[in-house]
Amino acid sequence: MSLLSVENLSVNYGNKTIVKKCSFALGKGEIIVVLGASGDGKTTLLKTIAGLLERRHGNIYFEDEPVADPSEQLVPGHPHIKLVNQDFNLDEFHTVEENIRLRLLSFDEAYRARRINTLLRLTRLTKYRSKKATEISGGQRQRLAIARALADEPELVLLDEPFNQLDFQTKNKIATHIRSYLKKNNIGAIMVTHNGVEAMEWADRILFMKNGKIVRDDTPSSFFNHPKSIEEARFFGEINKVQVGDGFVYFRPSFYALKKDKEHQLKIPLQFEKIVQLGWYGAYYYKSGKTKVVLYSTSNISEINSVFIRRIYLE
Repeated sequence: MSLLSVENLSVNYGNKTIVKKCSFALGKGEIIVVLGASGDGKTTLLKTIAGLLERRHGNIYFEDEPVADPSEQLVPGHPHIKLVNQDFNLDEFHTVEENIRLRLLSFDEAYRARRINTLLRLTRLTKYRSKKATEISGGQRQRLAIARALADEPELVLLDEPFNQLDFQTKNKIATHIRSYLKKNNIGAIMVTHNGVEAMEWADRILFMKNGKIVRDDTPSSFFNHPKSIEEARFFGEINKVQVGDGFVYFRPSFYALKKDKEHQLKIPLQFEKIVQLGWYGAYYYKSGKTKVVLYSTSNISEINSVFIRRIYLE
């Protein structure tokens, strides 16, 4: 049995269809990332799954039971599905601790205290527990929204760009801890992002959305190594386009070898131009014919004048 099943779902905003005939299933404890450009219907999809937007067509089932539309409920939403919005939806004049406590009123005091401490540690908010929500930063508010969503141990969390206000270092720490927590507690998750690297770090599966449709459902590795379009490929990192004969070939900056082997068959000429140091590796820029090429390397490859590449075949 799937934790969540979405069947032929369409959602309108005014007279415009934003989500178009989307279908997928999510297993218990599975993490899916919905990836796509802004305006492609990702947030609308999440809100509809949460029971907060009306469907135009289709069905949503949570543990084989229908998820009701807002018009069918006294209080919109589903008790076992929690959504973290980009607007956070916090109780502004309560403290950080009170914001979490308000989600735990049906539990006994001993459990509430343990649960609050666990969530404050998870989201690195312990030292801010007595501050009001209006007194903490945007990134801290984002982490508080996640803590609130996880408070009463939902079976499914929906995360809409959950780390977009965090600095790089904090994001890496928090995101890793939260993903581990979800996996350890067998909590399903659907995360929306337009960042392909973030999607690959988080996802068991990625749903790629374009113009309101799910156009591909696949693994992170498959998306990176075997993209089906140049647009899709660029979500997961830089890609080179080089003219060979009358056509073009595509390859990632790491898909090359200095000697020919089974994977790297096609030889292209290079003329070195510059290097940009990116911490532990360098981006080496060349010209190959009339086109620009970038290669990533941890060693100095400025003297090379050709490489063998592993090409990507786009449909």
